[in-house]
Amino acid sequence: MKHFKFEHRITALYLILGALWILFSDKVLNYFLFDIASLSRFQTFKGVFYVVTTAIFFYFFITKHLTKLRNTEQELENHKQHLVQLVQEKTKNLDEAIEAISNTNQKLNDKNKIIKKQNTELKETLKALKETQFQLIQIEKMASLGILTAGISHEINNPLNFILGGLTGLQEYIRESKIDDEKVELYLKSIKTGIERATSIMNGLNQMSRNNDDLNEKCDLHAIIENSLAISKGQWKNNIEIIRKFAAYPILIPGNVGKLHQVFINLIVNAFQSIEDMGSVTITTEMKHDNAIVTISDTGCGISKDKLSKITDPFYTTKEPGHGTGLGLSITYNIIQNHKGTINFQSSLNKGTTVTVLLPTKF
Repeated sequence: MKHFKFEHRITALYLILGALWILFSDKVLNYFLFDIASLSRFQTFKGVFYVVTTAIFFYFFITKHLTKLRNTEQELENHKQHLVQLVQEKTKNLDEAIEAISNTNQKLNDKNKIIKKQNTELKETLKALKETQFQLIQIEKMASLGILTAGISHEINNPLNFILGGLTGLQEYIRESKIDDEKVELYLKSIKTGIERATSIMNGLNQMSRNNDDLNEKCDLHAIIENSLAISKGQWKNNIEIIRKFAAYPILIPGNVGKLHQVFINLIVNAFQSIEDMGSVTITTEMKHDNAIVTISDTGCGISKDKLSKITDPFYTTKEPGHGTGLGLSITYNIIQNHKGTINFQSSLNKGTTVTVLLPTKF
């Protein structure tokens, strides 16, 4: 707005001065000069004088204002350069601060990665330590069980031998006395069955509790499974049917007799415990491509798919608190791995579970 007022002032001043000069200069000339030729020449000089005078006046006047404008423009330019310099300095400082923060963040990220890695390693170490600790406890238990079983077996075998001797003598006496009584025969048969049952259990316990880490023993799978069934008799409910589909030929594999007893006792007990009402457990054995395959199928409650992949993890259990440690299948899995074998689980809720154990006949 001030810029337009300045222009207006210059224009108005020029018009006023021009009008006054023309008006008064013509009157003065007319007062002193009467000759038209002289008057015409002075009119020309007057115009030239006016133009030169106003030019000089406007030159100094405009120069003054232009100088102010140029000074102002220079000041603005200097200020602009100063602002540019300040912006550059601030930008440089900001870039340095960002770089420092970035370096600090990178260091923190590196430290976080190290901490996470250490935490992961620590968790894995603790997990392995727990598993190893339990396995050591289990080994100690098995060693103690072996000593205890050996002593019990010796102590029980003696009275069993007395009972067996008494039974044999009684049978001989009845035969010589020609006593023909169906009830007596039934009682004698029951006593003999009880002796055979007790002997079978003791043999199974002796086999299971053998304190030996050797994996090159000759293992009869059918005998091991039968011993495991005998030992698991306490979990065998009357409403459970055992279906044996054994191969018609013996299946012998290298391994550890005691540890394979642990495997099949765990699997058989789990199958028994999964059945609440009526049901069956089917055990199938066969040979395929130098591998012994044992399949244990039950008609129990089954396991959901989201839990099936976790059942061999240490301390994981689907049983109620107080009914399982979550280590039976973990130990089973490790034993089978040590035997260079595999174990596979297939299950459906309320339909049952099938466990397939594959063990090589040659290492």
